This record gives sequence, structure tokens and C-alpha cells, in this order.
Amino acid sequence: MKIMIKHNSWLHRVFDAEIPDVPDRFGKLERLFLVSFIVVFTLSFIRTYPTIFLGFGLGDEYDWSLILSFFESLESRSPILFYAGLAMLVANILFRLQLFIRGQFAYRSNDPDLPMKTIVLFMVANALNIVFVFIAGVLLGLLCVGLGLDFMAGFNAVDNLFRLAITYAENIPTLVKLPLLVAFFVTYLIQGFFHYWIHRLCHINRFLWLTLHRFHHMPPILTPATTNVVIVSIPFFIGIVFVKTLIFSAISKLFYEQNLFMEMFFFHLIVTFADPYGHQTALFREGVKSKWISALSFFCGNGVYHYLHHSRDAEIVASNKTNQVNIGGGVAYFWDHVFGTFKGLPSPSTSAPNVGLWGNPELTHNPVRLLLSGLMQIVYEVVSNKGLTTKIMCVVGSVNYAPPITRNFHIKDLSRPGADVQKQTISLEGNKGVDVST
Repeated sequence: MKIMIKHNSWLHRVFDAEIPDVPDRFGKLERLFLVSFIVVFTLSFIRTYPTIFLGFGLGDEYDWSLILSFFESLESRSPILFYAGLAMLVANILFRLQLFIRGQFAYRSNDPDLPMKTIVLFMVANALNIVFVFIAGVLLGLLCVGLGLDFMAGFNAVDNLFRLAITYAENIPTLVKLPLLVAFFVTYLIQGFFHYWIHRLCHINRFLWLTLHRFHHMPPILTPATTNVVIVSIPFFIGIVFVKTLIFSAISKLFYEQNLFMEMFFFHLIVTFADPYGHQTALFREGVKSKWISALSFFCGNGVYHYLHHSRDAEIVASNKTNQVNIGGGVAYFWDHVFGTFKGLPSPSTSAPNVGLWGNPELTHNPVRLLLSGLMQIVYEVVSNKGLTTKIMCVVGSVNYAPPITRNFHIKDLSRPGADVQKQTISLEGNKGVDVST
């Protein structure tokens, strides 16, 4: 099967046209934009602290009034804790800001390792996810209208599902009332089991890997500008909001009389000091050398240890090609130790591991094509391959399953006029595969 798109048509421009090289004269504008982005990103991320973060648009961002209520509660109960919490918030923001800026600006404008067109590629792709969130909301709203319901009930599905989960959790009885600190860490550890397996399944099942999570592992260099959203298939993941929130709220209610969102917020204020090191190529060695950053990264199940999760080096990923190491969830990588996916840090003298997809394929610089490449591949395989079993395996099989006919839409198509002479053939994990794009 080969789909022909007329050259210079709007479909060609949307799916085939690539972002060109950006002239050096735009360097200052790029720097200004990146600083603005980092400031907005750092401040926006604070809104995710009250719960377990999955991704923007997935019920993880809370109204600032909720966070304000935490500080109002502290102020009325203990002025000392109030000022300590406020100081911690300011320190968290400033520390993360300087890390993000140093990690990004370690690469000069139009650096050969990180050209401006690559930054534009991932920034535009991230922006498109905001569009997808809006489109998904509109479609859900129209679906509700078709069912005789209010449009806003569907459009605000994420918020509505979150509130519904909280309502259900409030009716769950407290079976064993534990001390607050004990209840929090028990809750954090148990919910980490679900977090671990949701994440790991995205590395095991080919549909979840290709359509939801592979995009997050594509950047060959990790900086704030290239660290893209964890998931892509927004409509599919909207359903996870209810389950994720209910699990966290329900577990906490079993061991304590109220939800633990405020405790989670202040816990994240502490552990996220190390969090940026998980997606900073330029700062990896700095994080490994720092004993307190390494220790905090291990304790929170993120930071420099998470950077190894993005590695494509054979000595790190070992027997798999889809980054099933240091998956996270819970405290001190507890579930990674239980299920054998934990990987320790290399020597401080070691250079930062290579990151990105296995085989380091040359990615297309078309953001729409890159973002939707996994979904396009699944559809292509289902349509092109014969036999019901093969078609089903294209969707539900493991990442190691390779159908007879496949195509990698995330790789630059070198068969097009003006492209490089040599053609690449990379499978969904980055090994060998069958390419029928010509």
C-alpha cells in the first residue's frame, strides 16, 4: 500500500514538508523565546504538584486557588510552617529555573548537536498537543450533545472526571488510620505500583508505545525545549484521569481520613529539586557527581536515574530496545527493584549516555508527521497486512512483534526528491524491519 500525496498540495505541506534550517540571524529571537518558555514552563509545572504527574491536559494541573488554600491552611495552623513552605516554594522555582536555563543554554544557538530547526520541531509538536486537547474536548462536547447532554459536560471532561473521582473517594471508609507521615508514604508506595505498570505497559505494548509514548523518547538531546509531552494520544488518556485520581484518593482514604493532596504538594516541592536532571543532557554528569542530587533522585524515583530510562546505549538498555529501565513509581525505585528493571548510575567520570530511539534514526522534521507517526504506522499496518490474526497483533502485540509489512513514518523519508541518497530502514524499536515506503 502506498498513499500518494500531490506535491505542493495542502496535505503535502501538512504531512511531508519539513522545517528548514533556521538562519543564525534568528539566534537572539530564539534565546528570548527560550527564556520566556522556561519561565512559563517552570511556573506552570507548580500546578501539577498536588498529585502524581502524568501530563498536561490530563487532570494534573490544578487551579491556583487550590495551592493558595494549602498556604492559607498552613498560615492558620502554624505561621512557622507557612513561612517555611513559602520559602521552599520560592527556592524550588529559582533552583529549577537556573537548572533549565543552564541545561538549555549549554548549547549555543544553532549548535550542530542542537540546531534551531530541531528546537522548532519539538516546540511546535508540543504546541500541537494543546490543539489536540482542545479538539478532543470539542469532540466529546459534540458527543454529549448528540446524547442529549450539555456540551460543556464533554468539553470539560477532564475536570468533571477528576471531581467525580474525588467524590467517589470521599465515600470510601478509613480502614486503618495511620499517622499522617506513615499514611502518606504507604499511599505513595502503593499508587507507585499502578504508576509503574501504566508506564511500563507503554514500553511493552506496541500500540501504547507507538501511539502514546515513543514520541517522548525521540529527542536525541534532552533540554527543556526538546523534552516533549509524555503522551500524545490525548483522547485515549482522558479516561486515565478518572482511574489515576480515584486510585490515589481511594488509597489515601483507606489509611487517612482525608485526601493527601496538600501533603503531595509539599512533598513535590522537596523532591522536584532533583527532577530536572532527568531530562538534561548537559547537566547529567553534574547530577551524578552531586551526592545530594543523586540521593534525592534515588529517593524520589526520578532525576539523574530517570535519564538512564531515556538511554539508547546497549550497555544500559541491555536486553530490550524500548527503555525498560528505571521506570519509576513509588519511593527509591521500589517497584523497579521488585520487577528487575532498576539500573544504577555510571561512574561520575563517564560521559552522559546517548539518548533517543534505538539505532539513532534520522527523524523527520515535520512536527505533524512526527507526532502522529505511531498512529499512522498502526493504521498502515492494519490496512496493508493480510489475515485477521496479523491485523490484531499489529494493535495488541508486543513491541517486539514485527508484521510482514510496516512503515516508519517518524523517520525522514529519503526516497523523496531532494532528500539524501541513502535510505534508512528502522523498525519500531529501532532494530531491523521491513520498509515498503517506496
